[in-house]
Amino acid sequence: MKTFTFYADAGHGWLAVRTSDIAAIGLTVEEFSPYSYRNGDTLYLEEDCDAGVFIRQWQAIHGDFVHKLVDHGNRSRIRSFDRLPAAASNDIWF
Repeated sequence: MKTFTFYADAGHGWLAVRTSDIAAIGLTVEEFSPYSYRNGDTLYLEEDCDAGVFIRQWQAIHGDFVHKLVDHGNRSRIRSFDRLPAAASNDIWF
């Protein structure tokens, strides 16, 4: 069973997911909002919507979803990573 890491700071949280895991369950990077971040081949999916999209699809295919929590304190370095670009499928955000 694969374990994912959920990072949080004082204001928000993100689920770290490799792009290969996203592709393996039939999703694409373009399906996520500009409120998520990317560093190399890892996406940090924001907790309010994007992480849920991934988790629901993962569970539909693999069943259980396991994660561990990492607290980044006051301000996470994730906030300094590149944001995902806005895509046409993300019109709900605007």
